[in-house]
This record gives sequence, C-alpha cells and structure tokens, in this order.
Amino acid sequence: MTAGTGTAGRPGGSYRSLPVTWLVRWRLRWLARSDRRAGLPRGLSADTTPVLHSLLAGRDEACEAERSRRDADIAAIDARLAEIDARLGELQRAVVRRTDEALRAALPPTEEELGRRRPGERHLPAVLVRARRAREHRRAAAAAQAERRSARRALDAALAEEAWLEDRRRERSHAYRSRVLRTVEYVDRLATVYRRALIRRHPQRDVLVTRWQGDLVVPPAWVLTDDLVGGRRPPGRCA
Repeated sequence: MTAGTGTAGRPGGSYRSLPVTWLVRWRLRWLARSDRRAGLPRGLSADTTPVLHSLLAGRDEACEAERSRRDADIAAIDARLAEIDARLGELQRAVVRRTDEALRAALPPTEEELGRRRPGERHLPAVLVRARRAREHRRAAAAAQAERRSARRALDAALAEEAWLEDRRRERSHAYRSRVLRTVEYVDRLATVYRRALIRRHPQRDVLVTRWQGDLVVPPAWVLTDDLVGGRRPPGRCA
C-alpha cells in the first residue's frame, strides 16, 4: 500500500504503510495453528492469546516511545514560543508608542519653535536661527520615523518567528502522529492475519466469528485528538 492509497477512514492524513512480509505472515499463521491446537483462545477478550497480548504490548511500547520523542523534540520550540509570548505585548506597545512619537515629530514647527535661540546664538541673524531650527526638526522627525520602523520590524520579526515555530511544532507533531498511526495499522494487520488463521479451522469458529472482540488496536488518545499542538493559542495573540 502506498502513501496515496488506502487512507480512507484513517484518523489523520496519509502515510506509508509498513509491509507485512510473507515470512511474518507465515510465522503468524504457524503460531495461530499451534495456538488453535492448544485450545486457544481461552476467553473472548481482544488480547486473550499470548500472540495478541505480545502484539498489543509491542504496540503500546512503540507508541509511548514516539510520544516521548515527540515531547522532547518540541520542548525547545515551546521554550522559544514562551519567550516570544512574553515579549509580544511590549513589542506591540512599543510600536504604538513610536508611532505616536513619529506623528508628533512630523507636525510642522511653530513660529515660536523656529525662532527659539540656543545658547551661543544670541547674535545670529533670525533667518539663520530659523534655518537651524527647521533642520533640527527635520532630523528629529526622521529619527522618530526610524524608531517607528525599527519597532515595527522587531514586532514583525517576532510574529514571523512565532508563526514559523507554530508551523514547525505542528509539522513535528503530525510526523510523530503519522508514525504512530502507521504502527497501529501495522499491528492491526498482523493481528488480523493471526486471528483469521486461528479461526479458520477452529472447532468454535462460529462463536469466535460473532463474539470474539476484535478491537485489539486502538490509537492512543493523544493521536486521535484534533489539537495536536497542545492547546497553543493562534500566532500573534497575546495572553
């Protein structure tokens, strides 16, 4: 089965199924024949034979290992996201503050401001004083605009990094989720091969077909949930 087929009904996107080789099938059928001769299953629970119990235990171990790796993998991402969360409010306030300052600095200077003399300018012509004040005003306005742009760039960079990290976290979670689903499906197919071989010539075949529980393999709860990013808020929203 390829990644593009057989995905209907899966709790998630597509993934490449693991092949059940002929050697594995042969071994499962051989075990099923031996268990049938031994009078198994004893009971009608899903994992009532040693083979099914072993498959379930192996599945649980593999799924838990994937979850542990996933948690370790995204720990650094979560730490960086927390740092960004702590800074976003101040960055947004800085943009508002710098924008207000830039708007005020862009207002034309008053006649009083243009005529104001600095120390050492007492004997300068009024025209020269006005030219100096106008030049200072232009420089102050340009500096305020530069500060506004710098604050905006800092906020945009933080938001962009946050969005990238959120996407990265989601991608990593989906990758681990897909591997678990692949393992679950693989174990389910192994169990199906074994159960069919066990039931085929079993003296209690009719009872087993109708009453033997078949829900051996169910994906872990953390795989089935729709929220694969741990309940994180949408990017750019401050707490």
